[in-house]
Amino acid sequence: MFRLVLPLAFGLALTGCADTCANEIVSRLPSPDSNWDAVIFQRDCGATTGFSTQISVLPSGAQPIDSGNAFRADDDHGAARTGAWGGPWAEAKWLSSNKLLVRYAAKSRLFAQNQNVSDVAISYQIDVR
Repeated sequence: MFRLVLPLAFGLALTGCADTCANEIVSRLPSPDSNWDAVIFQRDCGATTGFSTQISVLPSGAQPIDSGNAFRADDDHGAARTGAWGGPWAEAKWLSSNKLLVRYAAKSRLFAQNQNVSDVAISYQIDVR
């Protein structure tokens, strides 16, 4: 009996560790040379987490499959202005083929704000509207 219960319990424990998050793309902005996309998305990880806004710099046409590799924020329990998707407002603008500007709502709670992703330099600006 023990030989059957232990593998079953181990298998159930592993299924509980599965990533249940889903990404909903808000916008996709190709770089001027079309090598990269700045992808803004909302990541939903279930009822116990709030809405987030995330941005990844990806090779053209690629889909975000994990958390944002450039920017991750939430609205800090309603403190920040939100976008239509429910997470804190943000936008991205290519300044050149390898320079990206990310603007985001004041009072956003930041979890990641990377200055470089692959060959792309990223600058950030708080929007106080």
